[in-house]
Amino acid sequence: MKKIFGHLEEIVLLITFPLMTVITLLGTSVRYFELGSMTWSEEAARYLMIIAAFAGISLGFRENSHLGLSFFMDIIPKSSKPSFRIIRFLILVLFCVLMIFLAYQLVTNQMRVSQSSAAMHIPMWKMYTILLFGFVLMLVRIIQAFFNHKEEQQEVL
Repeated sequence: MKKIFGHLEEIVLLITFPLMTVITLLGTSVRYFELGSMTWSEEAARYLMIIAAFAGISLGFRENSHLGLSFFMDIIPKSSKPSFRIIRFLILVLFCVLMIFLAYQLVTNQMRVSQSSAAMHIPMWKMYTILLFGFVLMLVRIIQAFFNHKEEQQEVL
């Protein structure tokens, strides 16, 4: 289980990108050759892209490779870096906690409303759980990166 969670983002990306590519290619080919239409293909590709985006963001935090964050740390004096690292960590944690709260509200609201997606007719609350799980995974990776920090690493958190 630890091995799977340690590589969760890669597993998700290895599944979503090829699947998204195949679905988009099939949908485009079917439409181009006038064989009908796969109305669900664009919607499925969109949701797969959202899943891949959250996996990529989490992977970036896990691997300490968010360029925008390291840029700011490069211009800060070395003596101030520990303080700014803590401030940045707190801002990221607060952002994720807020987004988790809002995503949870969105999911529970959609469960009450019973709205479904236009083409695939999947309940929207299931699609919005992507947001909830994505921000939870981001929060976990941010916390891991903060506590696994080593000075000789490229500094992101």
